[in-house]
Amino acid sequence: MGGDDLRFNFAGARVAVLDRSKFSFRILKGALAGFGFRHMIGFESADEALSKLAVMPADLVFCDPYPDTSKVLAAVRTLREPRFGETSIAPIVVTTPHVILDVVKASRDAGVDFIVAKPFSASTLLDRIVWAAKRPGRRDAVTQATALAATSGGSVEIW
Repeated sequence: MGGDDLRFNFAGARVAVLDRSKFSFRILKGALAGFGFRHMIGFESADEALSKLAVMPADLVFCDPYPDTSKVLAAVRTLREPRFGETSIAPIVVTTPHVILDVVKASRDAGVDFIVAKPFSASTLLDRIVWAAKRPGRRDAVTQATALAATSGGSVEIW
């Protein structure tokens, strides 16, 4: 094996997925299971996610803001509050079929780290997860997202 090989053990990571579509959740859950994630929970509403994540922290959060974009992004903003403990600094990735500039800006302002366009490939998803696992700093109240940084391969880097 070369020096560039990376190995991650995601078996103990807790993943929260906020997506009203059960079909989308099953697809994402299948991809995550293929990467080794074992602890995944799905939420169909922002209110449900907030109430459960207040007592059960997540290490990684995925959400699709549609159809109620403002409510979901308000929930993301709330998740960034210190009272949510470890979840407040967890990477948050938006997965959505509707990537428009207003939603990208609102997502950035709410504290989202990445946006991945649906349909996405497993490799794009894994790239975003690995980036989050390797990133040198974690978002907190002091370290805010900067302007739109880059777009490539169906994803928008906003951190």
